[in-house]
Amino acid sequence: MRVLQRILAFFVGWLNRQKEPREHALCDFDRVRSELRPGDVILLEGRSVAERILKTVTLSPWTHAALYIGRPLELEDSDLKNTLSNFFSAASDTPLIIETRLGRGVQVRPLLDLENDHIRICRPKGLAPKDVQQVIRFAINRLGSFQNGTYLLDLIRFLFPWGLLPSGWRLPLFRRWPGRHTKNLSSSFIAESFGFIQFPVYPLVKITTDQGTQLWRRHPRLCLPYEIDMSPNFEIVKYPFLDFRQYDHDRMIPWKGSGLYSGVEQDPALTFQRSPAPKSAAEQPAGNVLPINLRSD
Repeated sequence: MRVLQRILAFFVGWLNRQKEPREHALCDFDRVRSELRPGDVILLEGRSVAERILKTVTLSPWTHAALYIGRPLELEDSDLKNTLSNFFSAASDTPLIIETRLGRGVQVRPLLDLENDHIRICRPKGLAPKDVQQVIRFAINRLGSFQNGTYLLDLIRFLFPWGLLPSGWRLPLFRRWPGRHTKNLSSSFIAESFGFIQFPVYPLVKITTDQGTQLWRRHPRLCLPYEIDMSPNFEIVKYPFLDFRQYDHDRMIPWKGSGLYSGVEQDPALTFQRSPAPKSAAEQPAGNVLPINLRSD
């Protein structure tokens, strides 16, 4: 049994190994941090080995999801604050997220850990504040769960050469018989949290001749991050590293000028200066001084 646990620990550690982040972030983390609301789902372009495999399977850059729960001081229930303090000790004004990780189960960590990641905000539509609190309550009460387990057969799917299969075969095969590790890698926990208030991430639509169109709540057996991105029940909020709306009055179309990047050090076609940090969310900050042809979301 100990040998099996060592093999499992080595395998999980290899799958969790992360590559270095990009030199330049693809989103404005300061704006993301200021605009986030409790109950928002944060999609990330993961950097671990397992998440890169998931990207090959789903053909989507979004391979990880986390639930933003806000600051501990914003929680109204004192019992939830005590439960949260048992798993993470930080200042009461620290923004926190809850997520599931391969081999670690449900855990909480500060939002600041995502500063160098590519982020997209998915905001649930039409949820009342009390519903959001119920989602957060469900997530906090599951902290520490789904952590241990010798599901070695479940991890074998990550050794399969998915890139050799036709793209239409990968996802149906990957969805078959998901175990706890596969669910921890996916966003199934996020779907379960919203399913607690009967808010489906991706509803099942059936069209019948008798009753017309019917919407059914889909059981969150295995929910993948790209499904939250495509869900009609979530609003997409993006904050690229450079907000071009500030320069609508300028003629800043780089592909009509000479701003071509050849890999050789040169002067950029356009340069944008950073403005002082905004004092409110209504103000729009400018971007960094970067070549404009860098990829943005």
